[in-house]
Amino acid sequence: MTWGRILALILMIALAGCGYRPVGLEPYRQETAPSLSIPLFANRSTEVGIESVMANAMIQAFSQTKAVRLTTKPQDAELVLEGKVAFVENSSVAYNNILRSTVRRVTIKVDLNLKRRDSGKILWKDTTVIQEDYLVDPNYQIGETLKNRGIRRAAATLAQRVLDKVLLVI
Repeated sequence: MTWGRILALILMIALAGCGYRPVGLEPYRQETAPSLSIPLFANRSTEVGIESVMANAMIQAFSQTKAVRLTTKPQDAELVLEGKVAFVENSSVAYNNILRSTVRRVTIKVDLNLKRRDSGKILWKDTTVIQEDYLVDPNYQIGETLKNRGIRRAAATLAQRVLDKVLLVI
């Protein structure tokens, strides 16, 4: 046996003995997954309907994991994920000429907290700013559709980030 193999074997034994496990390989927990409710977000911005877009993106992301059980009623849940859209801002980032932008950026600030429903104890709290670029079209209806797609992409990205952070807490 070469020294390299002996060293590798010693390293594997040491890592196995210290309790280290790669993420996702931890032993199965016997208790059931906690129930989670994601109510409609509060909207403090001027963007109409963004509260449901954000909540739906969170529901979609959390429905993909078995770490929590989603429930529609907050009173039936062990955990509640609440959110507040603080502001939505659109700014131009690329121009065709000095008067016409071709790419805009939506910036969304969201305040989030995860709490236990029974005790009200906050388990996790975060304020996040997410940005997403979208194309601009001179046609108003097409331009609004492109803006809404940008908002939905930002919401989906934010939801995945929140899912990753919340799974570390529960």
